[in-house]
Amino acid sequence: MTNHEKELVSLDELRSVLERYAGPDGPRERPNRNRLRRFRYVLLVAVAVAALVGAGVGIADGVGAFDGIGAANHPQTGADVLDAQTLAGLQKACPSETGQAFYMPFCHLVLDSVRLVSHVPSDGNVYVVTDTRGDLCTLFEAGGMGCGPPLSKSQPITFGTFNPSPTIGGTFIASGLAIDGVTAVSFTISGKSVQVPVKNNVWVYSEPNSHATLGRCVVAHLDDGSTVNPFPEVPCP
Repeated sequence: MTNHEKELVSLDELRSVLERYAGPDGPRERPNRNRLRRFRYVLLVAVAVAALVGAGVGIADGVGAFDGIGAANHPQTGADVLDAQTLAGLQKACPSETGQAFYMPFCHLVLDSVRLVSHVPSDGNVYVVTDTRGDLCTLFEAGGMGCGPPLSKSQPITFGTFNPSPTIGGTFIASGLAIDGVTAVSFTISGKSVQVPVKNNVWVYSEPNSHATLGRCVVAHLDDGSTVNPFPEVPCP
């Protein structure tokens, strides 16, 4: 995976890309766990995101994929269970004809591991869930989703962006997860610097009438005053 954790990609967009896919049956193996895998997420999402299929095995509280995400550290309750509409949308996005061709994390989610971590006005409920190989996956009720390796001290946040109409000026959205101890995420957008607070391990920034599509110079700010550059492979302009 060489991409963001979350690009707010709609299910219709994912279906369209998957239907047009004309590559080999096995386009990728298990990815290397490098930091760059989360920074440009849209290509990964088109390959890796699809439907929700529960595995017949339960995941105990504190599953490895959720290490450091305190908001997910609780027994599953009714609030953590995905609603029928979200499940139906995810299932619809996983084409049966390509479901066996290559591994798509969202076709192999473990339903017992779903945890509600936050609620944000622009995206509704935010859930974390793992797949059968231990990826950290994020589901935004409004439709954004993504999978990647568990977070770590060297990469304490995920980062994804979306703008539906950058040429005419649409609403730019950046969002992601953060491990405990990260208080804010800063980055530059169209040459200006913004800083977004983290709440319940989730951060979201939106800007209307924007032509931006990417954030640069991403920095995670920790509660001890230190900072981490989670994507050193991507230079600042």
